[in-house]
Amino acid sequence: MKDLDYIVSLGFSGADVWRAIIIAFFLAMIMGKRATVWQIGFVALFIDRLVWPITGQAVSGADIQSIYASIGALFETFFDDIGIYVVRYIGLTIMIAAFMGIRRRIHQMAPSKKGKPATA
Repeated sequence: MKDLDYIVSLGFSGADVWRAIIIAFFLAMIMGKRATVWQIGFVALFIDRLVWPITGQAVSGADIQSIYASIGALFETFFDDIGIYVVRYIGLTIMIAAFMGIRRRIHQMAPSKKGKPATA
């Protein structure tokens, strides 16, 4: 049980929570009905685990060798960190589903597009 607690705490800890919320919110708003929540979750996990860290390193001025080394380390430790990726994927998917539900409810509250006929 302590291993599961450790994996969950590593899956969402500290500053990673805000990054996950930002990614989940914007993907839920952009994707709309084009894909299922599970597919959007995979896109979010890809952005969260690969695109965001590499972009952060590039923007901060890291040299290309250190970026390549971090990509290599990601693939070398993939099977060791699979539990963290599963927890992160499930968390992102739940957040995306929640944001899509909020979006759907907001759109349902909007006035209907059918205009009322003019009365004389």
